[in-house]
Amino acid sequence: MMTEKILVIDDEKLILKTLDKLLTKEGYQVTTTDNSYAALSKVKTEFFDLIILDVRMPHIDGISLLKQIRRIQDGRDKSMVIIITGYASEDVPIKAIDLGVEGYIMKPFELDSFLYSVNRIIELCRLRKERAGYLKRLEKKNKELGESREKYKNLVSSLTKVVWAKTKSKDLEKELREILEG
Repeated sequence: MMTEKILVIDDEKLILKTLDKLLTKEGYQVTTTDNSYAALSKVKTEFFDLIILDVRMPHIDGISLLKQIRRIQDGRDKSMVIIITGYASEDVPIKAIDLGVEGYIMKPFELDSFLYSVNRIIELCRLRKERAGYLKRLEKKNKELGESREKYKNLVSSLTKVVWAKTKSKDLEKELREILEG
């Protein structure tokens, strides 16, 4: 079974340490950073199923950081995102929704409630990957069937030409074509 990768970005060391322990205990592969620039570097080099991102960060705020992450991931799989913040704001949830976040959690939060949200979103990640796998297999099967159909059509065509050449019977050729294509 694949272990999902989670990136936690928060400038509070205690939050990073707590979430690292909690999520690692749940079986996730966790990477933490308290630096927005380091987070961007990590997102450029590897894919994270889930990014947990604090809104108030030094250097680059969480919403601006998320915009940059979305630009990096443009045309590729996009990480799911949970925004966490200790500061209520009217516009941040709206901006976060516009950027396609899956969760918005106010600090301080109950660890059980937080973990429930993470597990729910990770389940969505798993379903998304499973769906992508099914679609890929379906496309492959469809291509194989298309190639088989083409071979079958060529066979039918060859057989009817042979029948025509041997018998010169249009009726027999027509019957054979109906049987083979039918």
